Amino acid sequence: MEPLKKEIDYRFKILYAVAMIMVCCGHTNGGGISILSDWFPYGGVHLSIFVFASGYFYKNSSERHIGKYILKKVKTLLVPLYVYNLAYGIIVQVLRRNGFEMGGEINFTNLVIAPIKNGHQFIYNMGGWFIVPLFMVEVYNILIQKLIHKINTSKEISTTVFFTTSIILGLIGNQLACLNYLSGWWLVLVRMLYFVPFWGLGIFYHQVLEKYDHKVPSIWYFAVIFIIKLIIVYYYGKMPVYTPSWCNNFTEGPIMPIINGFLGIALWMRIATILEPVIGKSKWINVIADNTYSIMMNQFLGFMIVKTLYALLSRIYVGFSDFDWVNYRTNIWWYYTPKGLNYTLIIYVVVGITLSVLFQKVIDQIKSLLLKIGSKKKFFAIY
Repeated sequence: MEPLKKEIDYRFKILYAVAMIMVCCGHTNGGGISILSDWFPYGGVHLSIFVFASGYFYKNSSERHIGKYILKKVKTLLVPLYVYNLAYGIIVQVLRRNGFEMGGEINFTNLVIAPIKNGHQFIYNMGGWFIVPLFMVEVYNILIQKLIHKINTSKEISTTVFFTTSIILGLIGNQLACLNYLSGWWLVLVRMLYFVPFWGLGIFYHQVLEKYDHKVPSIWYFAVIFIIKLIIVYYYGKMPVYTPSWCNNFTEGPIMPIINGFLGIALWMRIATILEPVIGKSKWINVIADNTYSIMMNQFLGFMIVKTLYALLSRIYVGFSDFDWVNYRTNIWWYYTPKGLNYTLIIYVVVGITLSVLFQKVIDQIKSLLLKIGSKKKFFAIY
């Protein structure tokens, strides 16, 4: 009897893809496009969507083997993080010997401690800062879920308790950020607590809210979201913008980053639901959704390759003669735009995503080859 195929929820393929495109756009001065970024600035939305989607797919069956679950997360999240960190550490040293001034030295702190505390040590892989707080949320989740399920067996009540607890912890973390507890290990804790409510919402939506979702017509659903946004903008006199990596701009207080994230999630969850029949199975959407880890890690390398191509062209084409070589070697956040046209920033986004996907394909091929070699060795060892 053939094993049942795992059913794929293509709404979340769209969500993952949108979140990753937002991340790359946010890292390239807007990426030359606007995915509702004027109403929903990327920083407070993209990673919230990712954590929400991850929480949605959590299975209570994981609680039967907590140690096995955590070990799996170590293998899939932390081990690749450290492998990439070493690789980018070596790349940085090579570049530093060739006139570049970005990234730190290879030492124990940058190789072992900084990926946990900071994540920006070798600059080109700084998208990986997100991995540690995600891992911490995963561990928090399974431990608290196990405790709550021992106390109460009702699914809706236990889920509501977990969701409420997650919001409270998120408020505590955001308040710590408001009080400027953002240095050293405090930042590690604050980052993790910032994401906890969005993970909790993913579980709460799956277990409680989803069955009511289809009952609200989209026109009223979107109207409520945008009216709330208008009220927020009117009250503060501006659109709140957040930077989860540093949590240093929670000037509107501890609850607004959570509300902002919830609104962004609600918006894109409904958009993904509407688009799912049309583009849910698109190979382009799925290839982005299936390579999120690599995109987070390698996007800046793709951006640098685009800058390098512009640098080479500037030597032979007068139209690119205004290329800034100093910024190219010293400022990771500088992006060359031909004729100052921000529309061309989309080239960075496309290359950053494409290179990351290709990079992962190569890694997968190498893994497959090594597994085949290992299998052959075992075969000959037996016979």
